[in-house]
Amino acid sequence: MGMFMAILGGIGLFVLGMQMMTGALKELAGGFIKEWMNRFAGGTGRAIFSGAFITAVIQSSTAVTLLTIGFVSAGLLSFAQSVGIIMGANIGSTSTGWLVSLLGFKVDLQGWALPIVGFGVLLKTFLAERNATYGSVIAGFGLLFLGIGVLQEGMVELQQAVSFAGLTNIFLLVLIGTVMTIIMQSSSAAVATTLTALFSGVIEFEQAAYLVIGQNIGTTLTAILAAIGAGTAAKRAGLTHVLFNIGTAILALILTPQLLHATAAITEFLLDEFDAAFGIAIYHT
Repeated sequence: MGMFMAILGGIGLFVLGMQMMTGALKELAGGFIKEWMNRFAGGTGRAIFSGAFITAVIQSSTAVTLLTIGFVSAGLLSFAQSVGIIMGANIGSTSTGWLVSLLGFKVDLQGWALPIVGFGVLLKTFLAERNATYGSVIAGFGLLFLGIGVLQEGMVELQQAVSFAGLTNIFLLVLIGTVMTIIMQSSSAAVATTLTALFSGVIEFEQAAYLVIGQNIGTTLTAILAAIGAGTAAKRAGLTHVLFNIGTAILALILTPQLLHATAAITEFLLDEFDAAFGIAIYHT
């Protein structure tokens, strides 16, 4: 029971931290994002870069996708520009995996997490209202890594209690990944949970790869809901998001053996040893 409470609590802390950090970053960068999208989403290349950059800044591909659909619906962006931004947002969403794999498991951030949260709350409490948002960013960052630490403790117990070695059906793994994102309403939280399970030995490298494929499919639900009742251009933008994610998922399924081999080789080349969590971050990208 304690194991499942730790896993549930870890996911909850991670999602809460991500929401707090994302909301604060959106508030800080709101005007900048709108200006950037209007000014720099000109050609396809610039639109892709804009989508990737903004998603990496605010740590939410869902927010960027919804904003893009809203801009298309309002006539502020063309359909062609929206396609580039949505593609870029998918690329930018991989930044969370890099953050977790490079910092969450390499540095003992859990020991620093509570002081970071406390410092963030102090800033939020005592700074002027226009600067208090920075405190929310810092507190959210601390909660995010506190959640990973709690989640990791639960995963270690799960690894000792249950074996997932027999779970080899790739379509079932993709479905589980999709459902994880839909339930958590955050592909970032789903990917972080997968990376933590992999790092703790609960699942294997190949299983994690198929879960990540499903998690990318699960992100399309929000775009589908946002496009309902919108104009034709906005519906086309939402459909593009769905088709792009499903298309890349099918391609990834077909090429997974080759991609996993290449990923393992890149990881060993960069780190002189195989790092599964780092490998999944590369694979996701």
